[in-house]
Amino acid sequence: EINTLTFYLLAVAVACFAAGAASVYGADVTFTFGLLGIVVLLGLPVAHWVRLRLRTPEADRVSNDDVGHDVTVESIAPDGLRVVYRGTLWSARVADGNAEGVLPGDLLRISRRDGNILLLERPAQPAASAQPAKTR
Repeated sequence: EINTLTFYLLAVAVACFAAGAASVYGADVTFTFGLLGIVVLLGLPVAHWVRLRLRTPEADRVSNDDVGHDVTVESIAPDGLRVVYRGTLWSARVADGNAEGVLPGDLLRISRRDGNILLLERPAQPAASAQPAKTR
């Protein structure tokens, strides 16, 4: 996410450069700030378009590389869960919003991420065998 924000920062930097250049060449303050606003308003949609064009399946896979991994619930807090993943504590919450029945020590699976918050789901329970067990 840090890399994607640089496109927006680049658009703002170009606008600041344009406004600064106008000011150096003698433009009054009103024109300078007007130019800054216009260049920002034109540059941000362009930055968004460039960001979308550079999006690839590989980039999506890398940003979602945690999906499907199991985590262990360490503790339950008022704002969510604390889970152990990759040797450290992470903030997490249950994806469906229903954390009822989740206890410390439970094993949950990562379904997606929301920034640095892991969204979890209960792992699928193995289906009970339809055939009764053979007795000897």
